Amino acid sequence: MTFQRQAGLSIVELMVALVLATLLTVGLFQIFNSNNLSFRITEATARTQEYGRIASEILGREIRGAGYFGCNIENVVNNLDDTDEAFDADAHEFDIDAPISSRNADRPAGAVAGTHFIRFSGMENNGNEISTVGPETSASIEVDERGGLQVDDIIAISDCTGTDIFQISNIQQGGGGGAEITLVANSGEDDPGNDFTDNGCTNCFSNNYGTGAQILRPYNRTLYIGTSNVTGERALMRLVPNQAPVELVEGVFDMRVRMGTSNTANNPVNNWTESTGAVNWNNVRAVEVSLLVRGGDNNLFDGAQSLCFPRWADCDGGPNFEAPDNRLYRVYNFTMNVRNASR
Repeated sequence: MTFQRQAGLSIVELMVALVLATLLTVGLFQIFNSNNLSFRITEATARTQEYGRIASEILGREIRGAGYFGCNIENVVNNLDDTDEAFDADAHEFDIDAPISSRNADRPAGAVAGTHFIRFSGMENNGNEISTVGPETSASIEVDERGGLQVDDIIAISDCTGTDIFQISNIQQGGGGGAEITLVANSGEDDPGNDFTDNGCTNCFSNNYGTGAQILRPYNRTLYIGTSNVTGERALMRLVPNQAPVELVEGVFDMRVRMGTSNTANNPVNNWTESTGAVNWNNVRAVEVSLLVRGGDNNLFDGAQSLCFPRWADCDGGPNFEAPDNRLYRVYNFTMNVRNASR
């Protein structure tokens, strides 16, 4: 019988095996890394689309509703007592002449330098209507249901004869579930309270409102780019007078606004301006907004993106914006007709 010794791997065979294993590992790593990067880019794209869509929807809704002060804007009376020490122009005056503005005087203290903002004024439907006609000399009205109204709320009553802004001084619950809202001028109990003396009486509205007149809520609010209290990064913020800022949409890095005007009634836009001064509201036809949003991790790309922002900028010579980090940036642009400006 012939016996053979068992032979092990030679050094050459071992080196070949190591090389093949290394190539296989490198290939698997490349596939994993590529899939991981693709997933991160897809997620960042989805995030920027979400941020841009939600921010555009919020701003578009504000633009469409701004400037509504009832069907007779020529006869709006603010009965709030402007002589009271609690009277705050930001909270208690409502800008009929410029319900959409970006004036420097209205710029929020927390707005990021270099970004634009928009201040909106108008009235929103509260869902209440007057159910009975009150006496001409009384500032008391009766509605079908309370509808969330509270004492000290600032509201307006409106029909096509006019609109009166006032503060609710007292709410008396009526029979059958109704609520009689009684207002007292200069009672000394409200801040700022009411002053009806310009209406020619001690306690009455400027018009005698009938059944079906609407209860509206006047508002002033500003949308701007600020710093989130949650993430510490830029976000679309909302500011209401005498309230803390509220974060609406994260990931909104910058916002630019311009107004389309026409100096001839019923004519289309013939001029666009990024004005921070007063704009004649009667000439405003549209508002264009350009949003710069970002998403993803800071190391998403090897280098920073270069973009054209805002969308209407002259970028024939190349992009005018270079991202400050390696995240994904996208520009979203929309134009909205102004519904409530005079034509």
